[in-house]
Amino acid sequence: MKRIPLHTTEVPGKVAVWQLVDHAARILRVQLTAEAFTAYRLPSRTELPGAQPGTITFDVYPDLVDAREMLSEHDDLWDAVRGDFWAALLDMADRRRESGADR
Repeated sequence: MKRIPLHTTEVPGKVAVWQLVDHAARILRVQLTAEAFTAYRLPSRTELPGAQPGTITFDVYPDLVDAREMLSEHDDLWDAVRGDFWAALLDMADRRRESGADR
């Protein structure tokens, strides 16, 4: 079974951990590093008392569009994830082309 690499995108005070799955960014978790609220899951709002404070995880890993809708106040983070996503997608395409997988 092939492992899907994790990507991390950071802006001041915020970190998103995501994976490139089927040409989409799937958001695994968000860490608001300056916050101390009890970690929770979205959209259920289930608290995760054992997780690092300031963490938001998801019941189902959203794509970037859905994550932006759920946490719209963090546009700076989503803009940075979008940039990193395109860089990862283009890098993947370049590697495929170099290996001859597109032939």
